[in-house]
Amino acid sequence: MKTVMLIVSAVGLFAVPATNVMAQSAAHSVTSGTPLSPRTAAVLRTVMSSNLFEIESSRLAQTRSQSSAVRDFADHMVKHHTRAANRTRQVLADIGASPPPAMLEPAHQQQLDALKAVANQPFDSAFIEAQYVAHVEAIALLRDYAATGDNERLKSLAAQALAMLQGHLDQVTRLRDDATAR
Repeated sequence: MKTVMLIVSAVGLFAVPATNVMAQSAAHSVTSGTPLSPRTAAVLRTVMSSNLFEIESSRLAQTRSQSSAVRDFADHMVKHHTRAANRTRQVLADIGASPPPAMLEPAHQQQLDALKAVANQPFDSAFIEAQYVAHVEAIALLRDYAATGDNERLKSLAAQALAMLQGHLDQVTRLRDDATAR
């Protein structure tokens, strides 16, 4: 079996084997018959889910955080990741592909549900950690696709997104370090 689908978990990236039939079926449902490879379709689903997780968890932080620095970071995440989602949809439209449904993959949904369940006092630490992990995983996924992907437009988009994501990772790392120092 060929490893083609990436799933994001709270502890990191790991590959899940998928048969060619499963991957082809997944690619068709994501792209509505457009010629994206199964790998590209799987990466797109994960990237779009990760992006949505970063937006939705940040919206939660905008209302639940006790820290102005965390709320500012959350505002930044909502704005940047909304723009990134719009840019991805535009590139997909330009190449004649349909975006995957705007929904969280199960791992991202579990992470968001876990954040919603955290009491107000430890929320900031949980949010910061979730954002840290999400950005580390997204960077790894996009770095890999930018280097080895099979669609030149999407490879270029992935490469462009890396700078933004690295900036976010740097910001959340500072928040994480500040929280640890207290």
